[in-house]
Amino acid sequence: MKPFSAPIRVLLVEDSPSQLQLLRSYLEATPDLIVVGTATTGQEAVQSTIRLRPNIVAMDIHLPVFDGYEATRQIMQHQPTPIVLFSASAGNAEQRAMAALAAGALAVVRKPAGPGDPASATDREHFIRTLRLMAGVKVVTRHPPRVTPVRLPRSAGANVDLVAIASSTGGPAALQTLLSDLGPRFPAPIVIAQHVAVGFAQALVGWLASVVPQPVHLVNGELPLTPGHVYLPADNLHVVISQTGSVGVLPISDTDRYCPSGDYLFASVARHYGPRAIGVIMTGMGEDGARGLAELAAAGGITFGQDEASCVVYGMPKAAKALGAVRHELPLERLGLAIAALIAQAQAKDELC
Repeated sequence: MKPFSAPIRVLLVEDSPSQLQLLRSYLEATPDLIVVGTATTGQEAVQSTIRLRPNIVAMDIHLPVFDGYEATRQIMQHQPTPIVLFSASAGNAEQRAMAALAAGALAVVRKPAGPGDPASATDREHFIRTLRLMAGVKVVTRHPPRVTPVRLPRSAGANVDLVAIASSTGGPAALQTLLSDLGPRFPAPIVIAQHVAVGFAQALVGWLASVVPQPVHLVNGELPLTPGHVYLPADNLHVVISQTGSVGVLPISDTDRYCPSGDYLFASVARHYGPRAIGVIMTGMGEDGARGLAELAAAGGITFGQDEASCVVYGMPKAAKALGAVRHELPLERLGLAIAALIAQAQAKDELC
C-alpha cells in the first residue's frame, strides 16, 4: 500500500440528501480527507469515478438505478478504484454487499448515524479509518492466471481431518474461489476466520452458501464438525476448535485487535489436530493469523499461504511467511487444487494399505 502525502480524494455516493449531508460533514471535518464529488445513484457513481478518478469511493449499498453491487462491478471493469461500501442495515438483505466484495469492493462497514445515536462516534471513527486504510490499496479487475504446476508437500499422504482458513481484505472473493475449487465432495470440515464488520456475519454466510458447493453454517455455540461443511462465526465471536470433532466460539475481549481471530483459530487447531490439519492464510491487512499458523506448523500441520501477486493485500500471508509459518506458497487459483490433490493422494494411499 502507498501512504498519502496529500489529502485523500473521496467520491461519496448516497441517495438520501440528509444522509449525504451528514456523511459529507464527517469527511470534511477530517483534515486528510477531501470530498471531490458526490453521486446519488449507482450509475452516477460509475460516471463520476471515471471522470474524477478519486483515491477511494465511499458508497451506500442501497442505491437507485442500480445498487452498490452493480456499481462496484462496473467501476472495477472500467476504472478500478478502491471502494468501501456502507449500509445502515445488516442481515440477509446485505448479501448484495458480500457479492460486491467478491466483485472488487474492499470493505463493507456500518453507515455512521447522526450524533444522537449511541454508536455514532464508534461507527464514524471506523468509517474514516477504513477509508484511510483502503485508499492505499492497489486494485485490479483480476489477476492473470498462472500455469505453475501444483507441487504437493513432502508430507502428502498424511491423513487430513480439518482445514482452517484465515482471511481479511479481499477474503470473500478468495474464499469463493478456494471453496469452489475444493468441490462439493470435499472430505474434511472447513473452519474459517474471515474479518467482517459487525452486523454482516449472517450476510457473509448467506452469500457464501449461495456461491460455493458446500453447506455453510453460522456458528454461535458448539457444533459437531461434518466433513465437507463450512463453518464461520457469528458477530463478535471468535471461532475455535473446542475439542476434536467440534467447533465452538469465544467472546471478543477489549484487548482483541481482530475478530474473528485467525491466531485463535489456528492455535486451537494446533492443539486438537496438529499434523492432521491444513492451515491456509490468505489475503488480508495486518498480521492476524501469523502466530497461530506458526503454532500449527510447529505441531506438524501442513500450512499454505496465498502468494503476493494474487492477494488484494499481502499483509497476513507476508507476516506469516516472515515467521516461517508458511511452508507452501501458491497463487489463489492453485490453493484449492493443491489441497484437494493432497487429500486425494492421502485417500489413495489409505486404500492401498
